[in-house]
Amino acid sequence: MFKVYLFGILLAVTSGLWAQPAISGHVELEDGQQRNHKIYLAKLDLEHLRDLKFAKQIAWTPIKDDGTFSFDRKHISEKDAIYRLYIDQMEKAIQDTITNGTTFILSNSDTLVFHKSDGFFENYSTTNQADKEWKKLQAFEAELLQSKIESNDEGVQLKGYAKDSLRILMVKLIGIKQLEEKQLLDQDIAQNPDFYLALLNELKDSEMPREHYRFLEKKLAFLTQEVVEQKYAWSRAINFILGFLVLGLGVLLVFKRKRESGLPDLSRQERNVQNLMLQGKTNKEIANELFISISTVKTHITNIYSKLKVSNRQELLQKSQN
Repeated sequence: MFKVYLFGILLAVTSGLWAQPAISGHVELEDGQQRNHKIYLAKLDLEHLRDLKFAKQIAWTPIKDDGTFSFDRKHISEKDAIYRLYIDQMEKAIQDTITNGTTFILSNSDTLVFHKSDGFFENYSTTNQADKEWKKLQAFEAELLQSKIESNDEGVQLKGYAKDSLRILMVKLIGIKQLEEKQLLDQDIAQNPDFYLALLNELKDSEMPREHYRFLEKKLAFLTQEVVEQKYAWSRAINFILGFLVLGLGVLLVFKRKRESGLPDLSRQERNVQNLMLQGKTNKEIANELFISISTVKTHITNIYSKLKVSNRQELLQKSQN
């Protein structure tokens, strides 16, 4: 029985939510002819926010005599999207609608209410967190743009920069904050670490205040440290490999010099005997000069012949000359 009551409560709450319009508010035209004008709702292309020819008109509503209007939730997508609301303003040109419209982010689970104001759609409240963040970034953009124009004669160029690169960074930040709210940011960072590191570098190089992207910087702190450690480990590995190669080349060089010397593996005494033999000394003369017995001289000679692979003094002399 409790489950039935609970289901009924949830159904009532849900029905109440969907009965409430997604967009509502008040607008007052200068001529007071509200019923002669309509309010249009269009969905914008993320890649062409400023070009209204890419906007897709999805609904329209007349303005009531009291200046109120509303749009049902059925016109709004489940996920956050960017919409534009504008008055037809006789539809003489696209510029006519730009001055009498506003752009915002909304999903069909949110509510947006326009309040009375001196201008068109200037004052509204929304439950959409992404739109709130976007408005903060737009306010910063306007402040930055104004300060640049006042301090630099080439304000037009700076204005273009603010409209392009800075706005792109703003839109990216809004999407990232949405992932963070849905607890999907950590997973996306793990899958695309290079993208986020590059984006963080762009943000640091831009004129955007650090507080706007500090949350992302904290998220990437471990990743940045990991990249540094990987680079350090890779550097150590390269140094080790290079050291090993240098050592190996040194050993090969020593071995090559040994082979080229023609006296491989001869002891010091055997070299002394060999040198005296090459000078034409007899076994007795060698024994007297080195203060060793003749039998010891003969033993050294046998070892020399064996190691140098020769059988007599003549062959030893030829090999030494070669």
